[in-house]
Amino acid sequence: MSPVARMQLGQANRERADRRIAELADKVAREHGYADIWQLVYDRINAGQSLASISRSCGLDKDWLSRHLPRLDPVLAARAIRSDDVLDAQWLPAIRTLGFADVASYLRQRHLVEHMTVNSIAREVGLSFHTIRSGLSRHGVTFRPHIAKRDAAEGRVREVAAALGVSSISEFIVRSKAQGLTWQQMAALSGQPETWLRRHAASRS
Repeated sequence: MSPVARMQLGQANRERADRRIAELADKVAREHGYADIWQLVYDRINAGQSLASISRSCGLDKDWLSRHLPRLDPVLAARAIRSDDVLDAQWLPAIRTLGFADVASYLRQRHLVEHMTVNSIAREVGLSFHTIRSGLSRHGVTFRPHIAKRDAAEGRVREVAAALGVSSISEFIVRSKAQGLTWQQMAALSGQPETWLRRHAASRS
């Protein structure tokens, strides 16, 4: 194949790829009630969302808009990136002293892995509750309002099961019932109230 033919083939492939990207962008915009991808992205970044968060909420790979928006609309892409940088700037002094390079990884670690509440995160970085909530939304980190209480409750379940020598409370209840034990006897063995055991059994049924 001659150099000219290779160049023409490369150009044709790029044009086909661009058409596919534009068609998918139009489809996503329509599915979410927008006339075009420009309106969708413009609306969402003004609401404080990042490109990654917008991509996820539209059912796309988190990096889809970051990769393709510069080709679809370079001006809007530049605005979205600037907006993200400005909103993240106030976080950086605090999170970098804690060993994090970016806001997204900090929020995932603190909220999803370490189960810190929004209020606890706000105190750690010196920002408001609403700024933390906005950051979670912008970076596509699922907000869990009762995460600390839920984690404590799950920790209690694990501790009781370990003390009883079983893998779960459900296993303890099933074994105890097979042995003909009453709820009162199970409560005495586990050191937990009957209501707690019954509630746990019901949640697993």
